[in-house]
Amino acid sequence: MNKLAHATIGLLERKWLKTATVLAIRVWDPATFFEVDLHLPDCDMSKWQEVQHMKCKVGPMAYRDYTPSGWDEETRTCTLFIDAGHEGLGSRWVKGLQVGDKVSYMGISSSHHQPASGKRLVFLGDETTIGHFFALHQLAGKQARVEGAIAITHKHHQHEFSDYFSHLGLQTLDKDGAGQYRQLEKWAYELKTDGQDTVFYLAGYSPAVVRLRKLLRGKGFTGSQIRAQGFWD
Repeated sequence: MNKLAHATIGLLERKWLKTATVLAIRVWDPATFFEVDLHLPDCDMSKWQEVQHMKCKVGPMAYRDYTPSGWDEETRTCTLFIDAGHEGLGSRWVKGLQVGDKVSYMGISSSHHQPASGKRLVFLGDETTIGHFFALHQLAGKQARVEGAIAITHKHHQHEFSDYFSHLGLQTLDKDGAGQYRQLEKWAYELKTDGQDTVFYLAGYSPAVVRLRKLLRGKGFTGSQIRAQGFWD
């Protein structure tokens, strides 16, 4: 990229970037999963009715989408749940964050996932979807009928998830390799449901989400009952 293009992008970034402050960081054991508490003074969370994605700057002209969860609209705070179990700019960025750091982000926008009212909600994903499902559960409210399963690579992370997020009602499963949802597919195949009362929310690694969606369609669920959100290929 030439100098003119760099300069143009730099000007656009300065115009559109907003800033959040890191309030706290919690690291799971092993240190490949992070909870990052942020203060976003310029963000009005009061109108959120769908799960949001926050486009964070993780390097020069490099951005990654993370889900703001557990937000408090009065204090304008939220938590990002970030899986750093793979090599990449996002993983290196979160591992280098410290309390007090400024986080630049290029806006917050909807993922178009919102809880279906009065339905049985079933969440299916892996550790990359923890923030997404936490946010969806927050929108659904305490009285919602929520269940599902989440595939997690590390056994100790499975225990931490069960300890910290028991209120989500999700069963932990073994994740058998990067992008492999075999245990999750088995769980979904064996799930007993009562037809039209159920809405599925699929999220995570795009090819695995496609396979899960195909499996559920094969079980007779309609497109309106399956809401999919692929994160990457």
